Amino acid sequence: MSSIRLEIEKAMGLKFPERNGEVIVRFEESMEIPQPAETLMRGLYRDPDRVRQGFKQLHQETGSMIEILMPRRSRLREWADSLPERPKEAESFLKETTDQLLMREQRLIQVERELVGQLQESGLNDVYPIPLAAFGICTYRDPAVKLFLKPLGRFAELYEINPDTLQQAVRVHFLFLLLLVAGSDLDGQVYARGGEDKVIHWLTTVYTMRYLKSQSTELIHCYQEWINAWGAKMPSQSMLNDRECEKTRAAMIFWRRQPNVSWEECWRIINQLERPDSTSSMVFN
Repeated sequence: MSSIRLEIEKAMGLKFPERNGEVIVRFEESMEIPQPAETLMRGLYRDPDRVRQGFKQLHQETGSMIEILMPRRSRLREWADSLPERPKEAESFLKETTDQLLMREQRLIQVERELVGQLQESGLNDVYPIPLAAFGICTYRDPAVKLFLKPLGRFAELYEINPDTLQQAVRVHFLFLLLLVAGSDLDGQVYARGGEDKVIHWLTTVYTMRYLKSQSTELIHCYQEWINAWGAKMPSQSMLNDRECEKTRAAMIFWRRQPNVSWEECWRIINQLERPDSTSSMVFN
């Protein structure tokens, strides 16, 4: 964790708070399930009892078809070896079997259609957006991060992604978040700025995406799925190049030191310092 912390400090150009020369950031991983994660942990079904009943009915209908076929298998095997002595009797037997199977098949198809419809209604849309506090929380006065491993594991299960890779990406995100809000500039000055979650989370995703980009595509994929789940704004690709990153850092430092100036205004000022013919991309909206 210490090596990642140093890499994150270098990437953002800030320092985690220190006391007597020791970094005082705490990083905790918890197995508790916070209240915002309860819906995610329960499942995705609007009416789980109804879905369960649908599977029960489908199981019963499938079983009824088997009950029709099983007693007739010995007769069919017998006639496969030696043709029936009375063709009319065999014809009647097959017609009766067909009629029973057709009737059961119609009921089976109806139950299947109803169950498929119920399953199609069940999805992550019912729990979007998932609160960020379902996965982890930061405290700034006594700088600390707490990750909730069970909701992260549940999310990884639903999206069929590697839970360890997801946890690694989320750790990086929260460390960048904590550094942005509670870190000190390289001159040792601390400029804390809170209460602007939309800007803070967007800046955090920019730095996290840029950091993970140098690690692996799997980390990027897990991170993208995760930030989509709680509704973060995805930075554009242009924001991840070196030039835009330098502008973002300059605007971020200015923004942290000027609590009465909005992010949009900070970004506008930084762009004005560039050459008149330079092109400025939209950073945040």
